[in-house]
Amino acid sequence: MTNAELAVLSLVVETPRHAYEIEQVVAERGMRDWTDVGFSSIYYVLGKMERAGLVEGHSDDTASKGPARRVYSPTPKGFSVWTEASLAALSTTQAKMPFLLGLANLPGLPADRALEAARACQAVLDERLRAVRAKRRSLEQVEWFVDEVFDYSEHSLQSGRDWVAAFVKRFEKRSEAREMPKKMKPFVPEFAEMPAVTMAVVHTVGDPTVVGATVFPALYGAVYSLKFALKKQGVDYKVGPPCARWFGGADWMTIPREKWEAAWAIPIPESTTELVQKDQKTPVTIEPWEYGSVAQILHVGTYAEEEPTIRQLHDFIAAEGYEIAGPHEEEYLSSPAAKAPKTVIRYQVRKREG
Repeated sequence: MTNAELAVLSLVVETPRHAYEIEQVVAERGMRDWTDVGFSSIYYVLGKMERAGLVEGHSDDTASKGPARRVYSPTPKGFSVWTEASLAALSTTQAKMPFLLGLANLPGLPADRALEAARACQAVLDERLRAVRAKRRSLEQVEWFVDEVFDYSEHSLQSGRDWVAAFVKRFEKRSEAREMPKKMKPFVPEFAEMPAVTMAVVHTVGDPTVVGATVFPALYGAVYSLKFALKKQGVDYKVGPPCARWFGGADWMTIPREKWEAAWAIPIPESTTELVQKDQKTPVTIEPWEYGSVAQILHVGTYAEEEPTIRQLHDFIAAEGYEIAGPHEEEYLSSPAAKAPKTVIRYQVRKREG
């Protein structure tokens, strides 16, 4: 039984009614906020249920004006079906929630537009909540079960609105990771604006294939200990992809690998003041990483194949009148073992003088 069918059948079970009266009750009780009953569909639904033997109609000759209206009452079968459908409905709070699809798609959305959409959702819920409260106040006296429907609607909207409002605040202050990543086209350089990010960091000097054996156990050990501690407090912290900054100037790759200086990092919540140290010989520190204006490019392929992509990004920065203003940075979106690893290569940049 559909949502609309159960809603119409419920009003007929409550008391025999004709279609126009059903429409009046639907509007009066604000039922369209939680049912799929349209004005034109009421006649269709009544006809369908009459053919199915759930309701029976008879002419109402008591009307003082106009043609006789067809009044509908439930049949024994209809009452039985209504009972089971109502109990099934009462046992669950299933609802159409396209908002959840939006949440699930956040990683591919521009952060500013996603935040704007979330604020719009909050505004809509605010308006719906005001409308339900106003409708409830406007009804001088209603049956107790109708009041319960209004009460449920009001509390559901209130809790939903409060959650969205809290989500908007978390989104606005979201500093445990950089701006929501948008889908980047491989090998297409671009400029972006990024906020400062608090990082869990391990500093190393040496060949990355060698130091990585100690870096990642210490780094991930500290970060996941933080994640589990926050989870116990009811905070859902999602561990982001690791990053690395490479020092030594523009020609850092020409330096012998055993002398490469790097800072390996994973974004953490801004409020973090302490991290669990899994390896005392490989300390994990808490540091802010500044960004601002950046130029970046998505490289797809092995790390050994990055040099042409790096040159492409350097050429793009220069051609657009900018210069590099920070260390070479890489964000590792996939495992090194992947067939075609995805790596974002990034530089802080500033407008070139003159």
